[in-house]
Amino acid sequence: MDQTTSAPDESERFATLSAAGAALDPVASESARSADAAVAGFSRHEYGRSPDQFLEVYGDPTTTSATVIFVHGGYFRQGTDLTHARPLAAALAEAGVLCVLVEYRRSGGQPNCLDDVTSAIAFACDSLSAWGVNPRARDRLIVSGHSAGGCLVLAWASHLGEVGPEFRLRPLAPITDLFREVEDGLAGGAVLDYMGASPEQDLAPYLREDPRSRALLIPGRADLVTFHGDRDLTVDIGFSRVFPARLIVAEGADHADLVDPDSKHFPLLLDVLLG
Repeated sequence: MDQTTSAPDESERFATLSAAGAALDPVASESARSADAAVAGFSRHEYGRSPDQFLEVYGDPTTTSATVIFVHGGYFRQGTDLTHARPLAAALAEAGVLCVLVEYRRSGGQPNCLDDVTSAIAFACDSLSAWGVNPRARDRLIVSGHSAGGCLVLAWASHLGEVGPEFRLRPLAPITDLFREVEDGLAGGAVLDYMGASPEQDLAPYLREDPRSRALLIPGRADLVTFHGDRDLTVDIGFSRVFPARLIVAEGADHADLVDPDSKHFPLLLDVLLG
């Protein structure tokens, strides 16, 4: 399972997505506010005191058919925020889905990312009724994340108990093996930087966050399906092939395709999330 850094075309695609996402920023400029106005029901909510602890909600809560809580990726690096995921959130809203886009602290190392994602999901679930989300959509919950976000939602789910509502868990091209990431020095050592130490130096955080180590702890009420492109040059699909969960392969898809609403694979993504 060889894993490399992003190919130039993937990097360019993410830059394009980030530019489109910046145009959807509701506070950046008057033109951005005008663009955002086209997304029905947009709102922003803080779940903590850090500037990076907030949610962006896209869609009409009264008519939505489902609720998707989405955690963006970026290999835990501070430089990658939720901007590139805004076009996906807006597209889900246009498809009739309420999308709760999660921002979280990437600086400071572990456990900031997982702690924030855990708090954000709890805040969102507790707030759905107050936001006016209709009962059907509150009961039809999908928790998804891309790349590092996929890692985080898998780790989050592994800390849940067996008692509670059923939900769909849909990691997209997730980072699933933190041990291998560190051992092979993948992504320029991003995971080692986030974890702060190797497993030999400090095993505890790996046992807390590593999806592969904790896979059997994910409760049965989580309907788990992994979605991965077989042309992914950022997170090798080989990791998902050996992860103990059902895998749907997007043939011909790269890392960016799974979060690009203009990709030809977007209909398949909708089916994976909602079908």
